[in-house]
Formats: sequence, structure tokens, C-alpha cells
Amino acid sequence: MKFGIDIGHNCPPHDTGATGIQQEDVLTKAVGTKLIQKLKAAGHTVIDCTPTSASGVNDSLRQRVNKANANNVNVFISIHFNKFNTIANGAEIFAISNTSKGIAQSVLKEIVKLGFNNRKVKSTGFYVIKNTQMPAILIECCFCDSKVDMDRFDAEKMAEAIKDGLIGESDHDDPKPDKKYSLEITEKTFLKPSTEQSSELPKDSVIDIVPGNYPILDVRFEENHYWVKWSDKSKGNRDGHFVFAKHAKVVEKD
Repeated sequence: MKFGIDIGHNCPPHDTGATGIQQEDVLTKAVGTKLIQKLKAAGHTVIDCTPTSASGVNDSLRQRVNKANANNVNVFISIHFNKFNTIANGAEIFAISNTSKGIAQSVLKEIVKLGFNNRKVKSTGFYVIKNTQMPAILIECCFCDSKVDMDRFDAEKMAEAIKDGLIGESDHDDPKPDKKYSLEITEKTFLKPSTEQSSELPKDSVIDIVPGNYPILDVRFEENHYWVKWSDKSKGNRDGHFVFAKHAKVVEKD
């Protein structure tokens, strides 16, 4: 998986972010740097889309988008912190397409677990998510002018939450080679050729599957989905399928 990480602002003198209890530039740099490290440690490719210089804010935004598009990243993530009236607090994420909104919901769920107010997924078309050619989200981690948020904020925990929302929690390990597994489908769902939402895929590429226990030859976890290789070819001619992890679980066989 190739991620494009945009560390919001951090492009002086024209694009330096909001000033609150803590400076937005400092916060986005801390979270973005740790997120890049965590994604790389998990085996993913990461493109840092943050420019080092720009002639103005518009040029700064264009450079971020152009770098993501030129590198054909799979998902683009822009890291930001909000500012309003010192009273507003919490996390919100902006996304446009259905696929992006699904990713945003997954990430926001993990951030909210840290104790931040859930300000929901919203669809405002900010430049960097409107002009990238792949699923893109803009994360407002919390409010840099809110004492409630800044007292709660920890860069390490925030980066870990975003990472978990993007690729799944660390307890979803790849299977051990000397073990056998089956996939338990817990509610009616679909076998898909990718992790995109089923509504955005060609109808003939999506296969219905009902609850039950199915033998599998191989499995791995990524993007909140299980990739599985079926022994039963009646489930389609693909080498593997993706199943949304909330509708299934992997069971180790004796």
C-alpha cells in the first residue's frame, strides 16, 4: 500500500498554520512524522507530500496535490489541527467520495477512542482532497486553541490512532505458515476485488456470501479488510477476495 502523507502547512513563510495554545505547524509535524514512521514500520510505502518552499499558499497546496498524483499513491492523508473560539473542541475529518468517507469513518472512530469529541465526517471540498486523483481525507485532529483538547493531545497516541484507522489494529497479524485457518462470515456481506466500497465496484465483480465458516488457503489483514484466498473456486475465478473485517473473523483450526 502506498500512502501520501501531507503534513499540513509547515511551508514558511507563506503557509504556517493556525496559532493557538500550541502552533498548528508544530502539532502537524509531530503527528505526521510519527505516522510516516508507523506506516513504514508496518511495511507500507509512504510519500511525504509536504513541500519545503512555495511562492504562496496556493502554490503550497498545488505542490502537495501534484506530488500525490505524480506518485500514484493509493490514499492521501492531510494532517491538520482546528482553531475557532477556544471553546469548540474535538476531531472531524473531511472526505468527498464514498471510498474516502469510509476511510475517514474508520480513522475518526480510532481518534474518538482517545477521548476527543466526535465532530463527524464532513464533505467540504478543500483543495487537497478535491484535486487528488485517489481517495483522500483531511483530518482535523482536534483544536489547537482548546485547553480541553490540548490537555488530552498526545502526538504518539494520535499517530497510532490514525495508523490503526488506515491499516487496522496491530493485533490483526498475518497468519503463521504452520497453521491452518478458516474465515467465519458473521453477517451477509460481499467478496470484493478490492477494499473499495461495494457500491463503487462493478456489480459483476461483487459476490454475495452468507454467514458460515469457510476454509481458506491464505489470509492477511489490510485497510480494515481481510484478503483471503479460497480453496473453493465456486467463489469466483479471482486468486483472492477482500471481505470487510467487521463482517468476518479469522479462526485458527486445530
